[in-house]
Amino acid sequence: MAFKIHTIAGNMEQIAILREQINEALKKHSAIEVYLLQPGIMYEKNNCWYTVIDFINEWRDRPVSFFSNLVPLRETAVPFSYTNDMFFTGPRLYQENKMCVDLLSKLKGVSEKHTGRYWDLLLGEASGNKDWLHGAISTHPVLEKTFLTYFGRDTNNGHWSDHVVRPKKHTAETVGPLENRFKTQIRCSDLLDPEIYNQTYYTAMIETTIHNDFAMFSEKEAKPIVAKRPFIMFGACRQLEAFRSLGFKTFDGIVDETYDTIEDKEQRWHKALDSMLLLTEKDPVAVYESLESSLEHNKKHFEDSEWKRCLSWEHYG
Repeated sequence: MAFKIHTIAGNMEQIAILREQINEALKKHSAIEVYLLQPGIMYEKNNCWYTVIDFINEWRDRPVSFFSNLVPLRETAVPFSYTNDMFFTGPRLYQENKMCVDLLSKLKGVSEKHTGRYWDLLLGEASGNKDWLHGAISTHPVLEKTFLTYFGRDTNNGHWSDHVVRPKKHTAETVGPLENRFKTQIRCSDLLDPEIYNQTYYTAMIETTIHNDFAMFSEKEAKPIVAKRPFIMFGACRQLEAFRSLGFKTFDGIVDETYDTIEDKEQRWHKALDSMLLLTEKDPVAVYESLESSLEHNKKHFEDSEWKRCLSWEHYG
C-alpha cells in the first residue's frame, strides 16, 4: 500500500519541507501518494519561478504519484489524478446540508426575474489578477449590467444578504464548529447568496491562481453548477477545455467561448468581457431553454457521478 502525504504547501518554504518529506518517505516506502490541497502552487528556485507542474515533474522515474484539484495544461511526467475538492465537504453539499438546501430553495426561475443586471462577478480576496480584472470591467460597457463586488479591496461594502454568513476577514472562513478542515469545512465562500442570484442571470468568476500550466477549479465553479447557471471563466488559456475534459459541458453556440484559446491573458480576458456583453443582448429565457440539457447534465455530473478520474497527458493533451 502506498504511503500517503497530505499537504497544504503553497509557498517556497513549505515546498522545501514537502520535498524533504517525499525524499524521506522514499527511503522507507516503495510507493508514495502526494495529495496537494493547495493546487495553485508557485515557487521560486534559482531566481526563476516555477509552478505545481514543475514540482510534480521533479519526481520523474520515481514511485511518486500526485492527486489534486487541478488539470495539467502541459505534460506531467508522473502519474496524476484529479480530485474533486471544489467543496471541501464533497459535491453533495447542496443536497445534504440543510443550510445549503435552504439557500438553493430560495432561487427564482429565470422567467420570475425582472432585472437589468445580467451578470454577477464576486471577486473575493485581493490579488493582482483581480485588481486587473476589476480595472478592466470598470471601463467596459458590461459593467452597467453586472453585479460587481470586490471583498478584498472593500470589506466594509461587500454585499452579503441576511441569507448567508458574512466573513469577518476572509471569504474562506468556516461556518460553524468544525473538526477537520479538509473533510467537514463549509466556507463562507461556499454559500451562494439567493439575493444576488435572484437579481442576475449568469455568473462570471476568476480563480485565485492563474497560470497556463494548469487549470484549477473551486467553489467558484461549483456554486453556479449546482444552481444551474451559465458562466464565463476568467482563467488560464484552455480553462474551458480543461473543464470539458472532466466530463462537463460548456456553452459554446450560445456564449462566445472563443476567448478560451487566446494565449495572452489580457487579450483573453478582454474577449471574455466582450462575451459577457454579447450575452446580455439575448433573451435570458431563450438562453436557458437552449442550455437546459447542458445545465442539467453539469449539475447531475457534479453531484451524482464518480467523476474523479486519472488524467494522463496522452489522453488529455
